[in-house]
Amino acid sequence: MWAPPLVAQSAHVENRCPQLSAAAYEELDARVLLLLKSDGGARPVPAVVCTASGAWVEWDGRRYDILGRGPIADEVVDIVETELHGAERKTDADPKTTEGAAIAAGQPVLERGSGSAPRVPTTGQPADRVAQRAVDARGGGILLGIETELPSSTIATAVGPSFDFGTSAGPLMLGGREAFRFTVAGPRIAFMDFEAALAYGAPLDPDKRFGVVARFGAEWMVAYPEGNSSQAAVVPLADVGLRVAQSFGLLGLWLGVDAHFRLATLALRSRQPVVANDVGGSFSLGVSFVDWSRK
Repeated sequence: MWAPPLVAQSAHVENRCPQLSAAAYEELDARVLLLLKSDGGARPVPAVVCTASGAWVEWDGRRYDILGRGPIADEVVDIVETELHGAERKTDADPKTTEGAAIAAGQPVLERGSGSAPRVPTTGQPADRVAQRAVDARGGGILLGIETELPSSTIATAVGPSFDFGTSAGPLMLGGREAFRFTVAGPRIAFMDFEAALAYGAPLDPDKRFGVVARFGAEWMVAYPEGNSSQAAVVPLADVGLRVAQSFGLLGLWLGVDAHFRLATLALRSRQPVVANDVGGSFSLGVSFVDWSRK
């Protein structure tokens, strides 16, 4: 009586992965051999390969990518188990196999309809894969910067931190911004911006070198005259800006130039009036932390 050949005891998973420790490889080898033996031992033993560009399993003339979402040993076992169970489902769903089993059991065979059988979802594969190519990346992230606003006739140069955030919406980025600037001389003035933003390209898209951004929100100006309580004023604000950036993976550097359009006069009344430019300008330098979907 013929029986399928069993996996030879000398056959082991081929290890071409320097990232696997000796203990991890021994566990991986034992688990894979046990799966192949339980399946009848007719399938060859796979090989695990790791290089600087990625990791994968070579098995039976095919290549299966290791996605890096967990320990390599666990992912290899999941791949082997998924393929073995997938082959079983395919055999069970084959109409010829079903008809043959029915005839052998003496049961009536139903006529085959014109419709197709429902698709069985593949298990063992993550639904949301880590992006390994630029086209699979999701984009978005946060930007930290230092912004310097040019002076007006009554207000000195103002410098301070800025914080931008965004997420991808198709080719565009939707997000917001908070920024604070403080004068370096003259009257002590503070500016605070809170705006919604619509952007395209760099730096929130790490595959682009240049980008543009449009923002709309409100700006507060606060003065602290000596010997008096603080004064404040607020106006609606619209900004447009250009960006240039260089990405280094999860971290990047960016430079921005912005034009500020104050939609009302931003001024404080005192013995010496303090008035901001209706149309102002600033430049920013910062770092970006974007696109966590990449490996």
